[in-house]
Amino acid sequence: MKKLKLDQEIEDWLVAFFNGELEEAEEENVSEWLKKCPENREAYDVLLEDYLRVRWSQENVRIREDRAKKVIFSSLKKKRHPWLYYSAVASVVLLLVFAGILFTREKTNVLPQGAVAAEIKPVRSQAVLVLSSGERVELASSHLEIRERDGLIVKVDSNSGIRYDSLATEVTEKVELIYNKIIVPRGGEYFVTLSDGTKVWLDAESELEYPVNFSVDCREVKLKGEAYFSVTKDKGKPFLVQSGEYGVRVYGTEFNVNAYNPRQIETVLVEGTIGFKANVSSEERMLQPNHLAVVNMETGVSEIRKVDIYPYIAWKNQDIVFANERLESIMEKVARWYDVVVFFQNEGLKDLRFDCNMQRYADIKDLFFFMEKTSNACFSINGRTVTVSKK
Repeated sequence: MKKLKLDQEIEDWLVAFFNGELEEAEEENVSEWLKKCPENREAYDVLLEDYLRVRWSQENVRIREDRAKKVIFSSLKKKRHPWLYYSAVASVVLLLVFAGILFTREKTNVLPQGAVAAEIKPVRSQAVLVLSSGERVELASSHLEIRERDGLIVKVDSNSGIRYDSLATEVTEKVELIYNKIIVPRGGEYFVTLSDGTKVWLDAESELEYPVNFSVDCREVKLKGEAYFSVTKDKGKPFLVQSGEYGVRVYGTEFNVNAYNPRQIETVLVEGTIGFKANVSSEERMLQPNHLAVVNMETGVSEIRKVDIYPYIAWKNQDIVFANERLESIMEKVARWYDVVVFFQNEGLKDLRFDCNMQRYADIKDLFFFMEKTSNACFSINGRTVTVSKK
């Protein structure tokens, strides 16, 4: 099909609209222009699709933010963008994308005929705190203080997570440790400050078990799922993260552990130095900043490579970032973040690859809209079930 070409003045006008540079009355003019004839709508859709393909492509032009709206449709030679640059231009990019959705979403039907609509909310702060007594406390909307058996105060705030009172008496001798556990369901996330000041961000469908007061010689926690750690420095008391037999040993640093797949655990180091072991009998290996360690838990073999770390830690910064990632892997994350069940009607679609940078709290329909516009995949929602099929 032959693409309709907009004259430069109209294109500049639409790009100004995308970037939120028009007054309210001028925005209404855009709506009227779209209604005038099918050709206008078609030309608009082509312009938007061209943008989306550039926006989601890992091969892109290197541009300054103040020139973004002029160059994204150009034919300049494309160069690879570092992920930090994507973050720098995110404001321009997202304004354009979401403005496009206002006028094009009606063209994307994510509900099959006869389907039942369900309220699918983005990831939100929610978790269950399991006390040493076994009592379970819902944390989604709680504002309270809980006294544990050793006298330590647990402060719960639905806006800032939970915090263990740092003024509590420090453990100076070996005593029985009192454990708490945080369970984050699908569709949830949570933040906790441990008694030593260490900060932990927990992603959806994750669990963290830890002593309310650490022992005199060690700080050890147990993780299922995924968490980002910012560990308080204490050279005399190492911090240990255990996930099954896998262990990470640190003294003060920031890193992310992804242990959703018990057969393959990934650790990304942001700053500092950490050592990791596949199991108690394997040799400890050291990890440097901006490196990823992938451990095969069945064989004990580990691989270390330098990476762009942002796609691995973006969730903690309230972003969704995929870098040349398989659709199967993306949908596994979507299932956890939005608490949905995913079915592929065509196995070949699992190997489609996407690049994406958007807000973590975006509507699930927005995410599917982007992927539909840049691939031959189609996404339909029935209740809490998402079906992926070919167009």
